[in-house]
Amino acid sequence: KLQRISEFQHEFSFLSATENFDAYYARFLQSDLGKIYTAIPWESLVATFKVKEKASGSKMLFSPKGRIALMFLKHYTCCSDRKLLEQLNSNIDYQFFCDIHLGLSRLTNFKIVSQIRCELAEKLQIDALEKVLY
Repeated sequence: KLQRISEFQHEFSFLSATENFDAYYARFLQSDLGKIYTAIPWESLVATFKVKEKASGSKMLFSPKGRIALMFLKHYTCCSDRKLLEQLNSNIDYQFFCDIHLGLSRLTNFKIVSQIRCELAEKLQIDALEKVLY
């Protein structure tokens, strides 16, 4: 039931995403964005782009699948890079889509979106990508 915040007289009881992961994820899959997520051939896209985890150094926040998903999400939301990160920080469905869970952390470096876009642009092979998406 939806209620106005001004009508509450008790403590807030926010459900933890980690404790209720299955319920949140099931809700995500039922959304329009979740339906898009299930229709995308992620493994084939990762193989086509030849995106891999870094072998050495610090670990990337986004997985190979998450980097590609972030670019889908950018188009889906029609947001600037900065606005996309703001949305990603606050929307658990967007986090599921991008294969990350921020918990209480926040992303602040909006330039990561541009860095990922450039990385994928260097590896883009339109003919192969069209075949995968077809």
